Amino acid sequence: MTGRWPIVSTSNGATIRAKVVIGCDGSNSVVAKFLGLRSLRLLPMWAARGLTTIPEGHGFGNRFQQLVAEGVSFRLTPIDDKTLHFNAVHFRPPNPKEYTCSHHRHRDPMLIRQLAMKAMPDDVAAVVRRCDTASLSLAQLCYRAPWHMLLEPFHMGTVTVAGDAMHAMGPFIGQGGSCSLEDAVVLARCLAPTTVAAGDRTGCIEEAIVSYVQQRRGRILRLSLQSFLNGQLIAASSWLQKMMIKAAMAVFFPGNSHAHTNYDCGSLS
Repeated sequence: MTGRWPIVSTSNGATIRAKVVIGCDGSNSVVAKFLGLRSLRLLPMWAARGLTTIPEGHGFGNRFQQLVAEGVSFRLTPIDDKTLHFNAVHFRPPNPKEYTCSHHRHRDPMLIRQLAMKAMPDDVAAVVRRCDTASLSLAQLCYRAPWHMLLEPFHMGTVTVAGDAMHAMGPFIGQGGSCSLEDAVVLARCLAPTTVAAGDRTGCIEEAIVSYVQQRRGRILRLSLQSFLNGQLIAASSWLQKMMIKAAMAVFFPGNSHAHTNYDCGSLS
């Protein structure tokens, strides 16, 4: 993309003059770079993810499962009665240099599967063993620093971002996907009136995007800070660090630490 207006260059060399560009292209977002957002930061943790389909049914029901072992947090999420998604976060995996190649990804499916099964009970290990190797990925966890949320330029003209492109965060409070859905609802609600606006449509769209960013900034700041503190608590190596982080969490998030799950972003209309 070039200039103030969204002129998008495609992979085949063609250009498109778009009226609106919404960057929901993940943590390595091209649109985020165009807007000048600061680079993501890395956590000393790696996540092995994959999908398993069991034709005869997996037998785990529809409940989210979480297991914690030494140095690893494993999450098992049923998608339907036959398919499961698993996510094994290793806090300090052995030989981390093996996992930090180009784009912080490793493509050896056998290594990823072995890492995901580590320290897991037999029934969970069996799920990982039967996974679709094409679905496996291993990535170092990254996040957008919560203090950057205060002043980041999340829009320019009729260009903006949403989802991980806007607020990449660790999986420690389980709100990344939910927050992205909230982005979609709020952005759609802000843009809807511009479809019937008369006169300067571009000006109306710019105002709608400004409103969207204003409505989302406080919410993503809170979630990013809470996720960041939880991640730092896990990564802390000394009792003093842990005490300081717990004190900060008590100050910023007193009372119910799960209050963020009751948030209502409103309806589409």
